Amino acid sequence: MHIPNRQSALEALQRFLPHAGENYASRRNFVSAPLVEANVSGLSPWVRTRLLQEWEIIEHVLHQHSASAASKFIDEVCWRTYWKGWLQLRPAVWEQYLAELNQARKVSFMDATYQAVLAGQSGIECVDQWTQELQQTGYLHNHVRMWYASIWIHTLKLPWVLGADLFMQYLLDGDPASNTLSWRWVAGLHTKGKTYLANPDNIQKYTQGRFEVKERLATEAVIPKSFPIQQPRSLPSLGPLPQKKSRVGVLLQEDDVRAFNWLVTNQDTAEIYIAGYFSPAVYSVNKIAPMVAQFRQESLQSVLQADHPLFNDVDSVSNWAVTKQLDAVLMAEVPTGMWDSKIQDLQSVVEAQGVKLSMQRCPWDAHFYPLAKAGFFRFKQGISAALHSVVSPS
Repeated sequence: MHIPNRQSALEALQRFLPHAGENYASRRNFVSAPLVEANVSGLSPWVRTRLLQEWEIIEHVLHQHSASAASKFIDEVCWRTYWKGWLQLRPAVWEQYLAELNQARKVSFMDATYQAVLAGQSGIECVDQWTQELQQTGYLHNHVRMWYASIWIHTLKLPWVLGADLFMQYLLDGDPASNTLSWRWVAGLHTKGKTYLANPDNIQKYTQGRFEVKERLATEAVIPKSFPIQQPRSLPSLGPLPQKKSRVGVLLQEDDVRAFNWLVTNQDTAEIYIAGYFSPAVYSVNKIAPMVAQFRQESLQSVLQADHPLFNDVDSVSNWAVTKQLDAVLMAEVPTGMWDSKIQDLQSVVEAQGVKLSMQRCPWDAHFYPLAKAGFFRFKQGISAALHSVVSPS
């Protein structure tokens, strides 16, 4: 369904483009049979690694549709940016999630309902079907994700952090911001007074009769206890670009595998060397499914040429920097999430060799992240006004 290379991503984009306007606006909530998502783009795993970049998707869409006709799809593309910006401004929310998850994991083996859901034996047909679909394909329709999270939290009364963790383990497009904050929203922790409750009629309608939920679903939300949300911080300043005529290494990573296209724009450097960095250890400690790790690593590998090495540990990156006599290593800023501690390790090891690790923020992110201080409605107000200037960042 999702092949981790640029060509497959572009072919999927081209197939979807005719449907990105009014068809998407009217049909996006309808769920087709598993693996046949005709009403949505299915592009999200490639957007997650930026094999497809948000701005290029919108450029293609606007060549075939007006901005008004495609507004629902453009919003959907920007939701991922909103979530990433929101969490980047409030990193403590991720730290709180990890703390709650660690506690929940310690007792999860004793929770019979939790174990039954994982085994596809919850007793709710649609939930069991979706669990199997998630574990086998790494993908779920967005509407299904909302139903699933609602039933998990409000009907089955399971810890929301364990549900978010399940999705993070198996979703090819799962990123810490979009996944964690979406689960928080369904639980009623993201926006005060707002929760999401799945209901049988809605499920039957939008699955076009595939699922008739006979079990009683929750009609009242069970809002979990949680920490207060921190106030948004200012975006942290990043280091300066390397000096002119310096020897620079460009280190690509899984959150922006094609960052070379904007990292080296107008760079006046003596020489540029390219490599990739992917840490299997990060995936292991976070219990991410092998198919997800493989998809991300192969996505990164697919953009590297034969003479571009792919490193799996920080010491190898450091040795490369020393061997190439680099003055600096350029890298796309890594969003708040499971790479936090590993990037700190990388920076310490590389800079111990006298090589500056220079993180840079993509122009798309630099524009949109500061708009994520409140809800999506305010964020959305800035999309149309800014779209023209940020669609082709350089």
